Amino acid sequence: MQDQSREKWIYAAGLAATIAHVGYAVAQGPQPIGERPLASPAVWAANYLGFWALIWLLATLACTPARLWLGATWPSRWRRTLGLTAAGLAVVHVATWQIGEHGLNLPAGLGKIAETPWLMLGSLALLTLLVLAATSPAAAVKRLGAARWKKLHRLVYVGALLVIGHYAARATADPQHWIGFGLVLALLLGARRGRPADR
Repeated sequence: MQDQSREKWIYAAGLAATIAHVGYAVAQGPQPIGERPLASPAVWAANYLGFWALIWLLATLACTPARLWLGATWPSRWRRTLGLTAAGLAVVHVATWQIGEHGLNLPAGLGKIAETPWLMLGSLALLTLLVLAATSPAAAVKRLGAARWKKLHRLVYVGALLVIGHYAARATADPQHWIGFGLVLALLLGARRGRPADR
């Protein structure tokens, strides 16, 4: 019981850090970065939401390596919650961009996505995360069967690659950020080599 309470506090602290960082960024407003033009407030806020969505997604992917290499079992109990948090933040990320840039004009947003490669990558990543979120309940596992469910949920790595590609393909992308995220993802993938996969 004490362990479960501690786990909840760890999760709550992560969520609080996410909200605090995004809130600070929104309050601060768009800031100049080198010679780049200022982002709109919506894009500025969406960028920070997307940043944290990726952080939570990588935390989800770290659960299995933590169990295999460190013997830590409690992260696996939170893998579903972490993944749903990442998917939720991704939805808010996209909604912030859509409403801030195009209002409720969904065709305008879809048109912009269709003509912009990095937005297309992001949309594919979002669809992947939504499929995984929709099939995360125990009922979905039972309906699909454990083996098929595990194969389907390996798409989380494809989703992570798409997110990093989305990040890297932006004209204003910071190479240090997306390269760092890419290295973390490669490390997490490498940590599974030679170990029994459960996902």
